[in-house]
Amino acid sequence: MDSSSDKIRSLFKHSIIYGIGLFLKKAIGFILIPLYTHQFTHFQYGKLAILYLYSGALILFFSLGLNDAFFKQFAKEKSDEKDVFSRFFFFRLFYVSIFLFLFLIFSNWIARFLLEPGDGYLIRLATLTIWIESICMPSLLILRIKNRSVKFAVVNTLRFIINCGLTILFILYFGMGVGGVLLGNLLSGLLFFFILYPQFHYYIKNKVNWSPIKELLIYGLPLLPLSFTLLGMDLADRWVIKWMAGLGKAGLYTLGYQFGAVMGILIHGFRISWISFFFNNPEKKETFANSAIILVRGSLILWGILSFFTKEIFQLMVAKEYFHAIPIVPVIAFAYMLFGLEEIFTAGFFIKSKTSLLLPIALFAFITNILLNILFIPHWGIMGASLATLISYLLFAIIAYLVAERFFPIKYDFRTILTDLGIGILLFGGSHLCGNGIIPRLIAFLILCSYIGWKERKRINSLIRQYIKH
Repeated sequence: MDSSSDKIRSLFKHSIIYGIGLFLKKAIGFILIPLYTHQFTHFQYGKLAILYLYSGALILFFSLGLNDAFFKQFAKEKSDEKDVFSRFFFFRLFYVSIFLFLFLIFSNWIARFLLEPGDGYLIRLATLTIWIESICMPSLLILRIKNRSVKFAVVNTLRFIINCGLTILFILYFGMGVGGVLLGNLLSGLLFFFILYPQFHYYIKNKVNWSPIKELLIYGLPLLPLSFTLLGMDLADRWVIKWMAGLGKAGLYTLGYQFGAVMGILIHGFRISWISFFFNNPEKKETFANSAIILVRGSLILWGILSFFTKEIFQLMVAKEYFHAIPIVPVIAFAYMLFGLEEIFTAGFFIKSKTSLLLPIALFAFITNILLNILFIPHWGIMGASLATLISYLLFAIIAYLVAERFFPIKYDFRTILTDLGIGILLFGGSHLCGNGIIPRLIAFLILCSYIGWKERKRINSLIRQYIKH
């Protein structure tokens, strides 16, 4: 049986590979920031931001909470994996096609509500893209279930290259603006389906046993309100900014948010591996506690890069009129670190089948997020929105931990976790007090890396010895 350290290494190895795949999947908007900020006004960027929010909500709505249910059912019925896959695919194709038809019919009304009259074609492009994403999802889930993290990263790399090329072509050569971004997403999504076709073809079959579909719905549908609440927590700040300050401010905030959300990509990569890990190792509570420390320390390195060198990153990638978004990047990145801890703390809810307790916690954090946004934005603008996000994630993590301790107690080393986070914050604040020049920030970052390297020296030496051995 694998040792605890082996399990941790495997967990974080797959987390890094999945993180790369997710980064490339979501990095189009990030990598093309130089293009967007030089080609789009704040208003146009705000319009693109709202379309991405619409797409995020639609992806979740189209899933009906069934992705995790499929994950569980596939693992349970290993004797007939093709039947489980085919049933899930055909059922998803059926209901998302109905949703697609309805959303296309009401696209002009949705555009008047979210954007402007005449933007219905943008809603239609975004909706068609999410429909394609939905029918590609079963094949991607197979890669996750089979722990084929490298193939997951490769197929997303191919899509990333295609998407970037098409988007640049449509914006620079054809001058299609925001519509060019969406058309690039749509066509790359179509090509993505064909990239995944060998995986799809292997598992699909015509004759399907439909009787277990009820079990799929019973498990998946109750998770949908929780998923929408968590999504609302993630997106509420941008909706409130659009409502209170307009599309221009929403665009500025979204730009800064995208840089901070690079941390979110790392955390989501960890989450993909973490779900499989805790279901298969529910008794490894010491590993849970160690994973929290490793996640915090690894995240602090990335947070340091995003926070200490935000100014230089913006000078390299962003037009000057967007520099007002610089201060929110460290706050958003730190909020995502807290989200990572919350993912670890909530494992007990799934292991003990007490996910119903998560909904009121998420609702409380979501409502707090909205109220704080309404209170903070008039006084501090986009910085107020980022602080509201940080506080709501902190509350979610604290409450989730306190509730989970009642039925799934774990001895986390909070002294170490808080010390690590505190040192990171102190070094960041100290570098700014020393004049905010590049030299103080570079020294502070090197101190942070040295501290984490010293704390993790045993694990690092073990990895080096293992690498040399093999």
